[in-house]
Amino acid sequence: LKRMKKLPSRRIIQTHLPPLLLPLSMLQSKAKTLVLLQNPKDTAVSYYHFYNDMPVLPSFASWYEYFEAFMKGKCNFFVPLSALTWGSYFDYLVEWNKYIDQERIMMISSEELKEDQVLGMKKISAFFVFSLCEEDFHRMAKKTSFQAMKEKS
Repeated sequence: LKRMKKLPSRRIIQTHLPPLLLPLSMLQSKAKTLVLLQNPKDTAVSYYHFYNDMPVLPSFASWYEYFEAFMKGKCNFFVPLSALTWGSYFDYLVEWNKYIDQERIMMISSEELKEDQVLGMKKISAFFVFSLCEEDFHRMAKKTSFQAMKEKS
């Protein structure tokens, strides 16, 4: 929070924290929040590979072992090096769902962005009151396409 307060205004902060772990002042202030949601199947697959690719995290012997833990919300662990914790993705969605009607919080799914990337970016731009021209949206869509990001990784 100390570092965040020193950043100049109109700051963009990325986090995976659920609302319960965010400063209450953030949710009660004029700050706008974009919540990018992913369907649980994609989240489960992504976390499975994340867990098994990180040597400091517990790995799972099989997809079935992991999937059972994921569905039961048992993917909790503590990593002393980074002090990160994860819990049930479903609890995460339930917590954010409590804010779904607040005008300062926008929720958009990655599936919606995949379906029409330019339209999704236009919605996000309007929400944050960014003034962009049509060419900007198409340039961003090209630079953030799966293929472009794969080539950069």
